[in-house]
Amino acid sequence: MAQKQDKQKKPAKAKDAGKAEKAARAEKLRTKELTKAVRAKADKAVEVTKATAKSAAKKAKDFEAEARRAQEEYKAAKATAKAVLKVEDAELAPEEAKQLVEQVAAQIVAAEAAFADAPIPDTVLGELLRLKPGAPVDLAAIETAATPGVENRAQVEAQLPALAARVAELQERLYAAAAGGDSKRRVLLVLQGMDTSGKGGTVRHVVGLLDPNGTRIRAFKAPTVEEQAHDFLWRIRNNVPEAGQIGIFDRSHYEDVLVAKVRKLVLPMHIGRRYNTINRFEKSLVDDGTVIVKCFLHISPDEQRERLLARLESPAKRWKYTPTDVDDRMLWPDFQEAYRIALERCGTEAAPWHVVPADRKWYRNYAVLRLLIEALESIDPQYPPGDFDLAAERERVLES
Repeated sequence: MAQKQDKQKKPAKAKDAGKAEKAARAEKLRTKELTKAVRAKADKAVEVTKATAKSAAKKAKDFEAEARRAQEEYKAAKATAKAVLKVEDAELAPEEAKQLVEQVAAQIVAAEAAFADAPIPDTVLGELLRLKPGAPVDLAAIETAATPGVENRAQVEAQLPALAARVAELQERLYAAAAGGDSKRRVLLVLQGMDTSGKGGTVRHVVGLLDPNGTRIRAFKAPTVEEQAHDFLWRIRNNVPEAGQIGIFDRSHYEDVLVAKVRKLVLPMHIGRRYNTINRFEKSLVDDGTVIVKCFLHISPDEQRERLLARLESPAKRWKYTPTDVDDRMLWPDFQEAYRIALERCGTEAAPWHVVPADRKWYRNYAVLRLLIEALESIDPQYPPGDFDLAAERERVLES
């Protein structure tokens, strides 16, 4: 009887063991399937971030901050993939695998947040962009996609409200000081650059923050018949800002040593004399209370091509395009040489040149705004105290 019972127990135990083994295999299979799916996602993240890093490096060699960020994301994604591989090798439970992957993903998010929150260095941008007067100029050595003084666009955009308020306050003080008769100070912002470098765009973004009452904008095209009847500085003198104003030149007197030189509109001996004439003219403006901020908006030929194509392809931009844009583009080396000479010959202590990398529009606008603010801060205009008895006038207002 006992033997019969033992025989009955053995099949039952074997059956239970078989069920347990089957369940274990099923659990193991589910774990492998989950880790396989997570690994696929991680591998995809690796490829995407690797492509991002490669693209960033190709498009902007000098944009080190963004390239570093892309590389860090790539490394983090790669670490995630490795973590998942370890999960599969160790045959961890699905929940443990999920926790491990989420831990690495959280590290990526934290790194990105820390990067985005990094403050803009407290630097004087003019010192980074200013050309040393009298020193040789090598435009080819200055990266057009660089962003001196800042790490990324997010940092700049976070600062824009404060910068807008700052430039508005300084402009009001400049205007008020002149209106009160206590100051002859003024600012002249000169924008030069190849076609599509963003002179007009800079005017819209930067000057749009200013009070029109204290702003004077002038875009210089080819000289009119009347202007040609006078010396080349005649039309410039007629448009310099008055006391308390911020003047903006979209192109300027430098066209007469750039286009005139490249297109051979004037004899070389006259071009040579014009450099000295410009220096004397600018020195006279400075002596009369003007702070001159000269900006060369530096773009690459590749970026110019993209912007010209954008003008052709967009009905809203096509009006900006003229066939002469390509004519000038064909003379790119000649224009770069003309700019080099002008920057060298007319970069003085009184009115130095600033080279603003302009491939990135957001940086170009930010840099010019910062240079304008720094110029106003160098003046440090103050509100006039008023030429009346404050107590007496307050009493009169109360009684009125």
